[in-house]
Amino acid sequence: MDENGGRGMTGQAAQYRIGELAALTGVQAGTIRFYEKCGFLEPVERLSNRYRLFHSHHIYQIRICRLVFGGFVNKNLRKISLRVIAAAKRWDLEGYEEAAQTYRQAVCDDIARTKKAIALATENLAQGKEKAASESPEQYSKRQAAELLGVSGEAIRNWERNGLLPQGERYQKRFYDAAALERMYVIRLLLDTGYSIMAILRFLTAHDGGQGRYAANLLLSPEESEDLKYRADRYLEVLAHLKTKAETLCSFSEEMRNL
Repeated sequence: MDENGGRGMTGQAAQYRIGELAALTGVQAGTIRFYEKCGFLEPVERLSNRYRLFHSHHIYQIRICRLVFGGFVNKNLRKISLRVIAAAKRWDLEGYEEAAQTYRQAVCDDIARTKKAIALATENLAQGKEKAASESPEQYSKRQAAELLGVSGEAIRNWERNGLLPQGERYQKRFYDAAALERMYVIRLLLDTGYSIMAILRFLTAHDGGQGRYAANLLLSPEESEDLKYRADRYLEVLAHLKTKAETLCSFSEEMRNL
């Protein structure tokens, strides 16, 4: 029988050839081999003829990979989702449950951030409305701002280096007020929805110069294929699908414990 043959049995554990595993998981055999090569699966048994023999853990590890790799939208979620795969590979069920719940919460947080950023961009910046200065005296450190935005401190430093944010004094700890934090929400939204650094810089430069409506038009310029509202709505749809996938990942926990 070739490698795509049916089920075998070793001891009390059900074992599967790659063809049957592909049918069970809906993942092509070539993709399963890729997951194995990348180290996302437990070690796979090889028969004397070098054919692969999988077991029940692999069914879930492959399904988990399929859900995770079908939903990357930004670096932060990618980093968190890979922890789900790593815990599943170790078959660390407590670690897996924690990682899956953390991933789901991160997606929910991103949905909330995106909705806030859309409101800031479309209602204040893109429409060119006068925006009252925030009366909040609260100041945020770079670390606090990064946590609120769901990005790294290095990402904020990169925004400063590229002129999207004012640069502070060298070697001096930076603090950001509420207005700066709102600006960063908009920057992240524009980046996540596919705008280039240069497009965002043109937009912010025009806005800072009091040219709100002209700034909005820059996001509709010929070199940009879609407008901000369309991109933002589509991004929210992707996040909503990602939330559903994250909830499915969470639901695997009990099933995995019952194997």
